[in-house]
Amino acid sequence: MVGVSVDSSLKLRQQDARQVTPQVPPVIHPVFSSAQSDYGIDFVHRENDFVDFDRDKLIFHMLSTQGPHVARGDVNGDGLEDIYVCGAKDQSGALYVQQRDGRFKKSNEELFEKDKASEDVDCIFFDADRDGDLDLYVCSGGSEFSAGSAALISRLYINDGKGRFSKSPQLLPSVNFESSSCVTAGDYDGDGDPDLFVGIRMKPFSYGYPCRGYILENDGRGHFTDVTQKLCPALLQAGMVTDAKWLDYDRDGKLDLVVTGEYTPVRIFHNEGRSFSEQTQQMGLGMSNGWWNRLVIADVNGDGYPDIVAGNHGLNSRFKASEAKPVTMWVSDFDGSGTLKQIVCCYNGEKQYPMVLRQDLVGELPYLKKKYLKYEDYKEQRIEDIFTKEQLGKAMKWEAYELRSCVLINQGGKGYKMEPLPMEAQFSPVYGMVVKDFDGDGKPDILLGGNFYQSKPEVGIYDASYGLLLKGDGQGKFKALSSEESGILVKGAVRDVNLITINKKPVAVFAMNNEGLKFFDLKGQPANPKKIKASK
Repeated sequence: MVGVSVDSSLKLRQQDARQVTPQVPPVIHPVFSSAQSDYGIDFVHRENDFVDFDRDKLIFHMLSTQGPHVARGDVNGDGLEDIYVCGAKDQSGALYVQQRDGRFKKSNEELFEKDKASEDVDCIFFDADRDGDLDLYVCSGGSEFSAGSAALISRLYINDGKGRFSKSPQLLPSVNFESSSCVTAGDYDGDGDPDLFVGIRMKPFSYGYPCRGYILENDGRGHFTDVTQKLCPALLQAGMVTDAKWLDYDRDGKLDLVVTGEYTPVRIFHNEGRSFSEQTQQMGLGMSNGWWNRLVIADVNGDGYPDIVAGNHGLNSRFKASEAKPVTMWVSDFDGSGTLKQIVCCYNGEKQYPMVLRQDLVGELPYLKKKYLKYEDYKEQRIEDIFTKEQLGKAMKWEAYELRSCVLINQGGKGYKMEPLPMEAQFSPVYGMVVKDFDGDGKPDILLGGNFYQSKPEVGIYDASYGLLLKGDGQGKFKALSSEESGILVKGAVRDVNLITINKKPVAVFAMNNEGLKFFDLKGQPANPKKIKASK
């Protein structure tokens, strides 16, 4: 009550009261509803028991928990979408074939069981041999394997047209055993068959070493040749790749390539016909280095040019980055032991300091123990105080300037303008995204998920995301909907989000690390009746 002083008495009379009509809260019709069934897809991802920190004591986030991802496509030509789910190390991936009643049935179990030693980190359905059916490529990755482990060979499974698969004998993406992260298909040379780009996340036991990407040319019969050196030598030093997509950003009729990763920009490679030239700087993305996790291509503002939605680490973290004050990682064999050490540095005020604790630093680099006998000695030490100028001169230096998840708006093929997604999308790392008009207003929306649990105690876990639906305005701007408005509430570590047509209705699928899939029915939206070709 306004204007009432303290220590006073009030006398109220009922006849003086005014009748107030209570406000009835508006009825909310959520876009999604939690599915009451798993549709027979009973897959439960079981992450293997491996602790990266036991080997790589100076990193802050484990690299062995990248899965699972999912791919969708009609593998047997019956007009119904089927789904492949990636398995963890020592767990086979699973292909589920949709039945007429909307339930799914496991298929090709014996085939995938033979490859359960590998850790599946990405997958895609595409017609590799141009016979009219969908084949399956599965990336093998993870940080558990040595450079001599055949479990790092990615796999191509050829479809006989009836949904029965056989494994191709090819060594993919090359004869080198590397930890891959992503695969994307596109006909970059216009010869009618899909070619591949495969990204490498890390060199075994050498996190921080710059890795490469592979452009694999298809001969039309499903046999692939590495043509990276000839077409795009810049991709031989692609970085620590996390995702890539084909797109025709300038609408010249030729597929270009966008590649990104950890501590790297969103890199744009223009298709010149017989080669690819990097246009990252020219496209305004030269300082877009981030901890990027996922890319999705979509025209979010309806101008006919493909935009890029990019999932990043987010802002709810001890790690803060900007162009003026980047997060920096120095990587080198500082003590000559033959193993790489990673020193991550962040700004505190106007000075940058190592994030590594003193006990971890001297544990990995014992020669520093005399220099830092006490914690007091280590206080306020900068990277230049710990290592000599010569040591730092030999080290690889990585920098991240942007940690926000963003949408990159295409400026008519002349460049990209980076716009951060709403603050609710910055609460946690983003790993899975789908762009589609979910609420039926004719404007693209974004459905996303994330979280990450396998990090060191000193930086904390990232679990502030419960899934998020961003409503688009058709101009490239987005507004976060509450869980009551969206119907989305997902607890756990999301690694992928996809949209599958089940029983002629769209269903959102959240692929979860170390647990089962989670399903949400899209309410009031009919499925696309067109024949399903392929998708990831």
